[in-house]
Amino acid sequence: WAGYVDSTPDGVPAIGEVEGIPGFVLAAGFSGHGFGIGPGAGHMIADIITGSEPIVDPRPYWPERFKTAAWGKVAEF
Repeated sequence: WAGYVDSTPDGVPAIGEVEGIPGFVLAAGFSGHGFGIGPGAGHMIADIITGSEPIVDPRPYWPERFKTAAWGKVAEF
């Protein structure tokens, strides 16, 4: 077996519309758990896209959380 396991710095998937690219919804970084959490994530993504009330709070998954760095600290570049 060989493959690539995508992951985010904090280990939590990035799910949500990408700021600056209207209509582009990102769902990545499931770190190998996509099969298990895929149905719930898919439902939440569908809710986001259709404008329905999400089944869970999507804010912890927003891709924009990395603007302050992986652990919520201000990034120094």
